[in-house]
Amino acid sequence: MEKTTQKRSLAATVSNLARMVRAHWNEPPAGRYMPYKEIVSYSAGGIGVKFLAVMAMNTILSASNTLIGNTIGIKPLHVYILYFISVLVNIPLSGIRANIIDNTRSKEGKYRPYIVKMGIPSAIVTILFVWFPYNRFGALFGEGTIFGEEKAYVVTCALVLLFNFFQNFFYYFFTEAYDNLIHVLSPNTQERADVSTIKGVVYSLAPSILNLAMPIFAGLLTNDNLYDIRLFRYIYPPVAIASVVLSIVVYANTKEKIVQARTHVIQIRFMDSLREVLRNKYFWVIAMATWLGFLETSMTNVLTWLYTYGGICGSSAYTIITLFCQNAGLVGMLLAPVFIRLWGKRVVLIGTNVMNIVFIGLMFPVVRIIDMSGADTSALTTWVPLLLLVVCYWMNNLMNAFMQILTPSINADIRDYQQYVSGERIDGMFSTITAVGGLVTVASSGIVNFLYDRFGINETTAAQVLNDPSVMNKVLRNGNLVSDVIADTDTSSIAYFSLYDGDILQTVCGVLIVASMVGAFINVLPYFFYDLTEIKQQGMVRVLKIRAFFEDFGNGNLTDDDLCEVVEMVDRAKSLSQETPVKVTKDALKAAKKTKNLAAVAAAKKERKEQLARNQEIRLAPFVLNELNRFESEAGARELADAKAIYAAGLAGLRDASLKELRADLREAKALPKRNDAQKELRNYRVHFCRTRLTARKYIDKYYPNGMAVETPDEAPLNALLVTEEAYDKEEEQLYKRLFEAGDRKDKAAQKELKAQLKALKNKFKALNKQIRTEQDKRVNYTRSAKPYLDASRVLTQAENYTHFGELEARYRALKEKEAAAQV
Repeated sequence: MEKTTQKRSLAATVSNLARMVRAHWNEPPAGRYMPYKEIVSYSAGGIGVKFLAVMAMNTILSASNTLIGNTIGIKPLHVYILYFISVLVNIPLSGIRANIIDNTRSKEGKYRPYIVKMGIPSAIVTILFVWFPYNRFGALFGEGTIFGEEKAYVVTCALVLLFNFFQNFFYYFFTEAYDNLIHVLSPNTQERADVSTIKGVVYSLAPSILNLAMPIFAGLLTNDNLYDIRLFRYIYPPVAIASVVLSIVVYANTKEKIVQARTHVIQIRFMDSLREVLRNKYFWVIAMATWLGFLETSMTNVLTWLYTYGGICGSSAYTIITLFCQNAGLVGMLLAPVFIRLWGKRVVLIGTNVMNIVFIGLMFPVVRIIDMSGADTSALTTWVPLLLLVVCYWMNNLMNAFMQILTPSINADIRDYQQYVSGERIDGMFSTITAVGGLVTVASSGIVNFLYDRFGINETTAAQVLNDPSVMNKVLRNGNLVSDVIADTDTSSIAYFSLYDGDILQTVCGVLIVASMVGAFINVLPYFFYDLTEIKQQGMVRVLKIRAFFEDFGNGNLTDDDLCEVVEMVDRAKSLSQETPVKVTKDALKAAKKTKNLAAVAAAKKERKEQLARNQEIRLAPFVLNELNRFESEAGARELADAKAIYAAGLAGLRDASLKELRADLREAKALPKRNDAQKELRNYRVHFCRTRLTARKYIDKYYPNGMAVETPDEAPLNALLVTEEAYDKEEEQLYKRLFEAGDRKDKAAQKELKAQLKALKNKFKALNKQIRTEQDKRVNYTRSAKPYLDASRVLTQAENYTHFGELEARYRALKEKEAAAQV
């Protein structure tokens, strides 16, 4: 009877799942924004993105890059120097990427176009990187020295650096476009976490497949040497091509959704977006953790080195170990959304990083007891410590897998906060400042190269090892003779051969583990200052919806769907404003399970889910009502009063206060008390207001010198161009429709003609976009200089629009009555 009940339960679950997938394949569930088709495309296509990410990152300079150091043969110190140069060059490149992203005007979105446009060149560079004949440069460029090094070696360094310049632009643009796409696919933070989990589970197949393939092909082709350049040449090209094809799936089946008014025009200069991001406190928390965590990954290569240079196991065992450790990511990504729901991102963030410190620390005594000589066959010095080390690595990967879900979710929340406080959706600039902060990482990561050199990874020590018969005649546990492995290796450097000495290998591994433990401890400290809760993020999104709603109303662009959504949101908030959340237990659910009545269990689950949702709505109600009544608070009243004064004085009044007076006002604002939330709100507003006035005054002196009048630019030319753009959009849509129809008819002549028309139209688009940018640039100096006046106008308009909510409620009631009458 019990088995029959279980079968029925499983069948019902499968049936419900299939029905839910069919129902929401093209339309998202209630309260969500992404249909299942979009989730599947984003996740499955992500396999291609991850494939290319794994390969490209192996070609990008870092302090501990083994492909560049071990395989191509660039010395550790020189790797660090090239890495430093690469990071310096990446700073202006990231600025270019940021400016492109934050000012993108495309119906395709902010990120989607660049997944394809940047993925193709990144794949090409990756293939070229591994196929260049580095070991033949001596014959190609002749003998001689440059900077005290052989000419061929210097050419190799220069070529690696050149490839990195290309990858710094193309690859980082590509991967940022994909990773940041989730930020604009849904404004729901829990949905982001859920989709990130699905994406993470699916696209983690990419490194799993590569980690499975590399040891197998190494065993077949390179005598188990994972650092032989031939291995990369066989595997990378076909995988890179497949990566691009899968990336197109993401582009073709996703749609960006940003919470802002339909009439909102993106127009923000580089320095303006930089200034706004620098004031984002949450960004600094995450950025500091990123910059200070440089040492945490020092132990990444330990297991691979123990296999490659210590020969602690054969290729088959290592393949199994790699797959086992890699699959920890699957478990972590599945658990992450559950833990986030239970405890929130902050607790999970801190908890997983603390556990990382513990498991990294446990690796040290394990490595110390492994026999590196190959003479001792006791299980206590061979397989037992190896298994313990694998467990530690598995747990480390498990903790890191949580970060794969937490990082995009937190970054999206931070951008929501940025839009909430500044009014602009700024995305690209975050990467630019992170790149600038990368100098901290570069300066600090020199420690890793120092540790390499200090404890034996250098050519001097390697030369001694190569002349040591006890090392060269050593038979590794995988059956390979060290001298044979070295003779068969296709590499340009001998520095890492020193690791074939068991004492050096054991010492270096221990040092790197200690360094990782210190790095993990430093990395976790900033997270204690992160307090952007899930409720706060959802509250901000609702506030953004209300602001966009009233902006569209003021511009005469309000839709019935938006009207219904916001009015119903406000109605819920009003009805729940006097309630407090109740404690929700599982008592009723446990009692229902004891009855073994499926209907009772389903009802108990539904009741519990509804109560949790009600509690959430109760907590979100203050955000909605406070926004509607924002001008009744002390800070809101002061903001309205300042807006009236600025607007009354007009554009000419922006010159009335001198820079000295405005600086004094800013000092006075900073001195305001901040003992409670109301005082903090008032102080934050006043500081922001005074800074805005001071900055605008500087721009007036710069752009309108000698008393030149600040005047509103003519909007007619830009509006005419936007009308033309809309007409082009409609024409393009019709041409594509006709092209598809011609394809169905297999009318080659019509297809050729329509493709020619589309090409001509795209050229028109390019010319038009150039004209639009020119007109918008004319407005930038004005908007910078007149910002206090423009902000005042916006606040007064917003305050006026808010007074019409009763009128909008009546419009909503009439709409619902009309719908009800139509159904009768």
